[in-house]
Amino acid sequence: MSDPTPPQRPIGPYEQSLLESRANRKALEARIAAARRNKVIATVLGVVLLAGAGVGGTLWWTNRDAAPVAALTSTPGKSCPDRTPVSLWVSEAAQPAVLALAKEYQADPSSPCVDYVVKGKAPIEAMIGLGQGQPDRPDGWIPDSPRWVERVNETAKLNAKPASAFAKSPLVIAMDPSQAAKLEGQPKWLDLVASDSPIRMTDPRSTTAGMLTLASALPELSKEQGRVVIPKLAKGAAASVDDLFSAYDADPSQASAFPVSEADLIDHNRLYPDHRMVSVTPSEGTPAFEFSLVNVATDPVRDQAVEMLRAYLMSPDAAKVFAQYGIRSTAVPVTMPTPQGSVGDVRIGPTPDADTVTAATNVWQSATTDFSLLSVFDVSGSMNDKVGDTTRVAITQEAAGIALAALPKTTKLGLWIFSIDKGGKGQDWRELAPIGRLDDDSHRALVATAASTLAKNVGGGTGLYDTIWAAYQKVQREYDPNRVNAVVILTDGRNDDPQGISLEQLKANLRAASDPNKPIAITTIGIGPDVDPMALSEISKMTYSDFYAAPTPADMTTVLARALFDHECKNGRCV
Repeated sequence: MSDPTPPQRPIGPYEQSLLESRANRKALEARIAAARRNKVIATVLGVVLLAGAGVGGTLWWTNRDAAPVAALTSTPGKSCPDRTPVSLWVSEAAQPAVLALAKEYQADPSSPCVDYVVKGKAPIEAMIGLGQGQPDRPDGWIPDSPRWVERVNETAKLNAKPASAFAKSPLVIAMDPSQAAKLEGQPKWLDLVASDSPIRMTDPRSTTAGMLTLASALPELSKEQGRVVIPKLAKGAAASVDDLFSAYDADPSQASAFPVSEADLIDHNRLYPDHRMVSVTPSEGTPAFEFSLVNVATDPVRDQAVEMLRAYLMSPDAAKVFAQYGIRSTAVPVTMPTPQGSVGDVRIGPTPDADTVTAATNVWQSATTDFSLLSVFDVSGSMNDKVGDTTRVAITQEAAGIALAALPKTTKLGLWIFSIDKGGKGQDWRELAPIGRLDDDSHRALVATAASTLAKNVGGGTGLYDTIWAAYQKVQREYDPNRVNAVVILTDGRNDDPQGISLEQLKANLRAASDPNKPIAITTIGIGPDVDPMALSEISKMTYSDFYAAPTPADMTTVLARALFDHECKNGRCV
């Protein structure tokens, strides 16, 4: 006997606010995708959904309240005049459900006085932000695949213990109903990826949907098929699932079939009833998004709060809430309703292991355009400004080290630092590592060492414009026609070199040197309130890229992740 169909999510005032928040976020992201990238990416992904408590704005990289708190105790029937804030980073597919569950748990009279602050984070953002010295580091992290835990442990040296999944959501193919109606039964993975009109997908290097899809489909392809299929899939790849849903809503022919979590499909259909899609599942079975709670708290009280939430997430009450959000509890099995017109029963197969995922992403990487990248970091004196118990440069140094370590090994990468006269009288830049391939172990070690020495080099003013022009010329001299050639500039200030070139001179130099057949993208990242966003934006937009602003600590991880991993680069243009 099958399990009963779970109840539909109730729509009260709170639930309506959830829907509106999700809808507004998706609508905003759709506008951002249409415009390619907003100048201030953090306004999209820095949306903080709070479970029962208001949180004020943050000063530039100030620490969260670290005051000691009393041990957590249950207070049946009592109010909570003071609550302990506990920060949770959550996979975006599970964010609405976890937010609702946190609220329900807090309303339970037997629960402790805790406010769970829930933020949605993409895997690559979590990877950077979980560094030990990052100021907005959470107390708990809910990824949607154990593969991300392994990768974070490797890049951020987290040493997080694997946790059992408390819920799952199978990977399905969201498909336009008219296209699904043409199928002759349940398709195979080969049919979905190797047809004349293959499914679109998200990048497997930075999204779970893409990772699970490629790891499942690749073993079904011969080497000859892979050489044809993978480049075609890569050409149509998108940065996120929301980008693909937005493309479908705007024009179904542009994204008529793509892999998503079952929860995301149910959520989309609820939010956009006029653009409903159906689910199609491969006949071989499908892997699942696996949601687990990783405890990364350093405070014993918050550690206890995370563990108490873990127990609640495995309860029958939590299973009912998960079902309302299209997520399947691992503690209490339920059958999820499938959209009318769907093809194939959902049969959850095994999760791809680490070796399979690595092999799949390596194949993808070899079929896509690699980078020749020169990363340039500001080490002017203001980078030593205090941020709680640390400094701007210490935070940047760790985040940069994690981000650079996460780049594909086939990337070519160099590293410079800059401040006035840093390279000697009249030269504001100094090379710490030349542009070279990261699959050369000696060069990778050189880059890692260089990234770890930023704090030792701080001092002087901000020699910005001379440095940008020198970096552009360097990449131009070493131009690689088989790669996207780019400069990434990270600064916390405005140009203040009185002997250097002006902004107008820099722009004139770039216009004169620009060759549309050899495009060089200059991506600028402004950290803190003292940058000149207009100037940086002008420089980037005239050189095939964009400006990213990180005004607060919460924005730093998002901005680095977006600038280095989440962009569309075609024919040398990165937007």
